[in-house]
Amino acid sequence: MTKNKVLIIGSEGFFGKSYVNYHTHKIDNDKELYMVDIHEIAKQNYFKCDATNFNQINKIIKLVSPNEIYNFSGSFSNEFEIDFLNNVIITKNVFDSIKKCELDCQILINGSAAEYGFIKSENGLVNEETSLNPISIYGLTKVYQTFLAKTYHNKDNIKVYIARPFNPIGYGISEHLFIGRLISQIKECSKMQTNITLGDLGNERDYIDIEDIIRSYEVIMTKGQAGEVYNIGSGKSIKIQDLLQRFLVIFGIKDTRIQKSNNFVKKFDIPKIVADVSKVKALNWEPTISLEESISRIKKCVLAE
Repeated sequence: MTKNKVLIIGSEGFFGKSYVNYHTHKIDNDKELYMVDIHEIAKQNYFKCDATNFNQINKIIKLVSPNEIYNFSGSFSNEFEIDFLNNVIITKNVFDSIKKCELDCQILINGSAAEYGFIKSENGLVNEETSLNPISIYGLTKVYQTFLAKTYHNKDNIKVYIARPFNPIGYGISEHLFIGRLISQIKECSKMQTNITLGDLGNERDYIDIEDIIRSYEVIMTKGQAGEVYNIGSGKSIKIQDLLQRFLVIFGIKDTRIQKSNNFVKKFDIPKIVADVSKVKALNWEPTISLEESISRIKKCVLAE
């Protein structure tokens, strides 16, 4: 059986590693994976590359000649020059390489719910037609990335699919995000009996397991329409306080260990945001992993360290 050649850009990040892990352990895997990241790593089918340099990424794309590309590279430093380079310029380099190499391949880019920013909906529900009003530099550059993708699709017929995941949950996520920061502090609390310090717990967010997100990408690339945006979420929200309580129960930590700090309170924040996932559900995708199972998987990884 001839396998599809799949190039994963940003393979050492949270999304990239999750994609590689999912397909590596998939029983009926029909993909031959090629990985790209800026780090020096000894792996089969791995390329060290600064994708902000067109010549470097173009050389790899030309060599591999992939059927599918997943662009998981990016940053959320909220420094404009850094995020524009990693979220927009890398994406442009990949599109330009596809054109130059005259490849007939599909590409998926990883958007973000941060593109929505301030929303007018009282119930926090947003669909793909909701106005984009980012309140962070990161969200702004992801909006640029989305419109760049649509432009290349319209003018050059690039087969790009735009996934817009909401709040991912899984082990290995960045400590810049609530889940990653919580996991890190839980590990310290378990070892050193320290307290867990968090910010505002009253907001509501739509959390979804990283494996469900990765499964949705395969569905989008197989059944979706090029040039379109697809929200990826659970379709329901949970208060951060309630999510925290589920972590504490599963990890067996007393809530007296929780302290609040204004250091993590944002000047501008969104009280509630929920993904309308009817568009991706129409492709016969459904989230299958509960929050309790997600947290239990995280606990298993923590204990295995």
